[in-house]
Amino acid sequence: MGGRWAGAKDIARDVAIAIPFWVVWQATALLTHRLLGPNTAKSIGGFLPRGPSEVAVWIAVCATAGFCEEFVFRGYLQQQLQAWTGRPALALLIQSVCFGIGHAYQGIKNVVVITVLGALYGLLALWRRSTRPGMFAHAWSDVYGGLRMQFLSRLLPF
Repeated sequence: MGGRWAGAKDIARDVAIAIPFWVVWQATALLTHRLLGPNTAKSIGGFLPRGPSEVAVWIAVCATAGFCEEFVFRGYLQQQLQAWTGRPALALLIQSVCFGIGHAYQGIKNVVVITVLGALYGLLALWRRSTRPGMFAHAWSDVYGGLRMQFLSRLLPF
């Protein structure tokens, strides 16, 4: 995961890295979606939160997903692949493809988008030698995406 936090300063640094990373992530997701054309995947509308208690559960699930997916794909798989192959770029490529395939239920176009985003998360983990900024960014992207689709789509154009 990248060691222990020594204090609030370390947490603040990881959050400060996660915020601009999320902006880059969001721009990459939008660009990749536009390049691939309209999405034909089934709607996830039935999974989106519909009230305060469901929003609270949604946030908890997103935080858990952000932590677990970063831990498994970047913290474990990418490091193991790098140890086996001795090639960080190959490890990053394989883990991102596995990450994308793990989201196949979202449709093939989303698999491609998520593979690209998995590579971004992998680059962040390589650069920081930590999964913590990616965990923050991943959790936030899931929270934001779901709440935006459910509540904010009429107010925010992005």
